[in-house]
Amino acid sequence: MNPHRQAALLSLLAISGASLPLRPIVAQSVSPPIAEHQERARSSFQLQNASIFPLTVVLEVRGFRISEAGDVIDVPLDTSRIHVKLSEMSFRLPPKGSRTVFYEATSDSLPAWFTILSAMTGARTENGLNVRILLPHVVYLNQKQPLRKEEVAIRRLEQDPAAKKVRVQLENLGPHLGRVYQLTLRNKDKVGQPGGGFPLMPHSRRWAELEETLPGVAEGAYTVDAALGLARRHDVEMPIAQEVHNALFEGKSVQRCLIDLLARESKDELADFPAWAERMRVDGR
Repeated sequence: MNPHRQAALLSLLAISGASLPLRPIVAQSVSPPIAEHQERARSSFQLQNASIFPLTVVLEVRGFRISEAGDVIDVPLDTSRIHVKLSEMSFRLPPKGSRTVFYEATSDSLPAWFTILSAMTGARTENGLNVRILLPHVVYLNQKQPLRKEEVAIRRLEQDPAAKKVRVQLENLGPHLGRVYQLTLRNKDKVGQPGGGFPLMPHSRRWAELEETLPGVAEGAYTVDAALGLARRHDVEMPIAQEVHNALFEGKSVQRCLIDLLARESKDELADFPAWAERMRVDGR
């Protein structure tokens, strides 16, 4: 689950009593669920209790990391590097009430990220079961320099025709935190349905999944490796297909691919055709 979804969803972590079908309770909320700041933070978030029960709220600052699949993994805060001050650590939240929590955050090195976790107790379902609710406020402290395009590489591109999905693996090669705002598939003048955004952490890889809604085929994206395999089998040189592969799977920039193609020595494309045709005739006997 990515941090946007995790921060937006209410987490019921501990339910006291037997395992029974639960009717939904009125949701508590945190606003905003995610905040981004330049270098340091002096900000706030608001907790809302929409239920009829008074809640006890305990705050805790935690770290996290994000796996290649986009799962958020809770880890202890690195207090030797990240410094967070909260206006309060616990309080009572009355029924139908709200509370604003203020905080300041700095880090000895950037970028940095953490979450302020609000643990709420005292709420009950309509079945009468007590629940413990966790609501995270996720904070990113961005470095001054933005993530540059040349620091991002496409490592893999996979197609699942049965599920009509495309998976893309991106890698952040540099030390800067960045954000992918949108991913789209494009085939000439046709553009597929855009995929959602996500943070791209420094020196890490991340898989993203897109619905394959393009009318037609994205030329070369899925077939380039098969084409190169046939080229090697029949001893045929395919420089354009090779550079497409390099851009898609080897992290080579498109600009570098174009430069290398244009720097090739020009020659008659059919100069080797008679020898190749003869070889194919012999092999086909």
